[in-house]
Amino acid sequence: MHDPNDNRNQPGVNPYDLEQFDEDYTTTEVDENTGADPLPDGKYQMVTEKVELLYSKNNNAMLVWQMRVLGPRYAGRKHWHRNMIVTKENIKWLKRDLLTAGLKIEKLSLLPQHLQELLDLVVEVQLKTKGDHQNSFLNKRITQAEPAAGADPFGEDDVRF
Repeated sequence: MHDPNDNRNQPGVNPYDLEQFDEDYTTTEVDENTGADPLPDGKYQMVTEKVELLYSKNNNAMLVWQMRVLGPRYAGRKHWHRNMIVTKENIKWLKRDLLTAGLKIEKLSLLPQHLQELLDLVVEVQLKTKGDHQNSFLNKRITQAEPAAGADPFGEDDVRF
C-alpha cells in the first residue's frame, strides 16, 4: 500500500543517501566509455570537433583530434586521431597532418595559438589496421562535402539524360 507521506519520488526531493559512497566515487578511476567499437577500416568524411594538446599515460606530448563521422555510413560516430610528439618521425607525421588540414606554422611552439583554426574542418580520414593496432591517416581537407564512394551523385530530384 502506498504511504501518502512518502514524498521520495517528488521533484526536487533526493530519496537516496548517496553521501556514504562519495569517497569511493571520488577515488575510483575509469576509462572513458565511448560506447562504440572502433570504426571499420576504410575512408570516412569527418568534421573536427575538438583539437587539444595532451600528455599520454607515458607522459609524452600529443595532439588529439576529436572527430565525428559525417556519413552516410556510421554518421555521428566519434573518432580520435592522435599525433604523438616524441620522435622526429612523429613530428613528420604531425606536420603532414597540419598541412593537410591547411595549417602552416613556422615553428611547432606556435601550435597552441592556432588550435582553434583546426576546428570545424571536414577531412577525409582513412583507417587501416595493422596487427592489433588501427592507424588513422588524414588524407585530405574537404572544402565541400563530397559524395561518398558508391553514392549516387545525383539527388532524387535530378533527372539524368
